[in-house]
Amino acid sequence: MRFYVPPESIFPLKNLIQIKDKTEAHHIRDVMRLKKGDMIDIFDGNGREYSCFIEEIGKGEVIIKIKEELSSKLDMLFHITLYQAIPKKAKMDFIIEKAVELGVARIVPIVTDRTVPEIKDFSKKIERWKRIGMASSKQCGRRILPVISDITDFNSALTGSKRKDIVIFASLDKESKPLKSILRGLTQKNIAVFIGPEGDFSPREISMAKENGCRMCSLGNLILKSETAAVYILSCLSYELQ
Repeated sequence: MRFYVPPESIFPLKNLIQIKDKTEAHHIRDVMRLKKGDMIDIFDGNGREYSCFIEEIGKGEVIIKIKEELSSKLDMLFHITLYQAIPKKAKMDFIIEKAVELGVARIVPIVTDRTVPEIKDFSKKIERWKRIGMASSKQCGRRILPVISDITDFNSALTGSKRKDIVIFASLDKESKPLKSILRGLTQKNIAVFIGPEGDFSPREISMAKENGCRMCSLGNLILKSETAAVYILSCLSYELQ
């Protein structure tokens, strides 16, 4: 059983970990009903993980003793940034959960010309998505937490993607090439992926992507929903690059 604890609450020299987060403490005490002496694993979100046992369970915190630090490992051999147009309803929750499971290092929610949801409180959305990313990391065994960036506009996202080795831009544009031809012989490890909203990117955005050297990508003959497209292309990248 794994739990996340931020690095500032982990004291390797003292073999001590303090869980002060009320949600995690509640999960240990009231949901999982763990007891003193039970073994658990703790990861710090920066790549380190420890085999531990519970020393004390209180109302406000849980005291953990470190038994040993587990051997280091890489979550992924590549770095993928997902630029995801925000879809309707709670579909973004699903996309973040699955993207984390598929090894994405960073997720950038973007507002495009055809983005439908009107988001009034960005901070609450971002905090929710970060919690989903953390929970998904716990479940799938990741040691490094994904970065969930602030919501940004399409133009800024496109500018930021220029630092990547390759930018894969999924689109229904007639000039888009099959994904398999783009992935064939792919050696770049720092990759950006753009997934559009319902109705695809606008002609203006597609034109800008081409001007910026993005690799225009087709996901097949069928039209996929935004959340399906994200899972599809990330799964193909994981298969090809591992």
